Amino acid sequence: MRLVEPLALGAAYLRSLLAFHIDGAPRAFSATFAVTNRCNLRCSYCNSPFLDPHDLPIEQIEKLFSRLRNMGVRRLGLAGGEPLVRQDFPTVLQLARRFGFWVSVNSNLSLFERRGESLAEANLVYTSLDGTPSAHARARGDGRAEQVIKAARELVRRGVPVVAICVVTEHNLTEAEYLLTQADKGGFRVHFQPRCVETELVRGKSDPTVPHQRWQSFWRALIEQKRRGRPIASSLAYLEVVSRWPDFSISAVFDPTQRCAAGRGFLYIDPQGRAYPCAYTKGKVTGVDLLADDWAKAWDRRTPCTRCVVGPMLEFNLLFQRPFAAVREHLWTALGRQRPAGQSGALEPTSGTRARACACSSQPPPMPASDGC
Repeated sequence: MRLVEPLALGAAYLRSLLAFHIDGAPRAFSATFAVTNRCNLRCSYCNSPFLDPHDLPIEQIEKLFSRLRNMGVRRLGLAGGEPLVRQDFPTVLQLARRFGFWVSVNSNLSLFERRGESLAEANLVYTSLDGTPSAHARARGDGRAEQVIKAARELVRRGVPVVAICVVTEHNLTEAEYLLTQADKGGFRVHFQPRCVETELVRGKSDPTVPHQRWQSFWRALIEQKRRGRPIASSLAYLEVVSRWPDFSISAVFDPTQRCAAGRGFLYIDPQGRAYPCAYTKGKVTGVDLLADDWAKAWDRRTPCTRCVVGPMLEFNLLFQRPFAAVREHLWTALGRQRPAGQSGALEPTSGTRARACACSSQPPPMPASDGC
């Protein structure tokens, strides 16, 4: 990666962080653009394939990227739906890189063999992996977990860092070790996030028959695995917040004592060019047409919630609420080391951790562990 990219991204983040803490005008450093709602899968918790199937043409996407660049955005997530169902997605990705964005792509990788060549231009690829082939099939409606792992390994071989996102449901509470073993072998990392509920982009609910203590035990076990140096992309601060969440049938709450960085430091744009503070708020607030309106002027600076366990949003929020901890953890990860609990020293990295450190070093700090599901 050219040095100018991480420097530009770091500077954009610092400007965004300053604006957030002085309650200045919104100055997002990151945006996630869903290039389409269309998808070749029907995941049990995702509603995107059932939303508006119309996509922006390339000409309007170019206008959108220009506006984002002028807003100060330097990190761009390309998500869906499934981005690779767009035959012109390589052009979208090339356009994003030409505008100078640090680009991540969120893909289920099931179309990698046919259309995955363009992903080599991404700075980071997020994919979907929910456990063993049977657990993955129950969650994603598709039995090609081995194909996802193969594609992730190939991307890593080509020098593209990969984070596999596991949406935690009642179907995969025993799958963490399998996923971490696959990640160790393949040189990628895993981000775990609770099933999101009560918003337009998702469907279904958390299983009420699973005792709350069982959910908490899962997240607490991940904290210990993280401290041991396992390939977990989720930040330690994130895992601690999730492990203390009181009710997983609710994804977000409004707490008047806390501020949310959504809309100020990051935002979400749907396939029609409408912007929202974050993906979770779509359907809860009125979107702003970024092709016609100025976000800083049109957005009323209000969010329907201020605390959440929505995977990407929580990680982004922690970059603004606990910036020093976020940078410190990134540096430890980039060195291929994990600080043991209660100790100031560090463990020597394993060979697998050294390999992951090479991939992590291409990610400028700070960087959230997830950008979607």
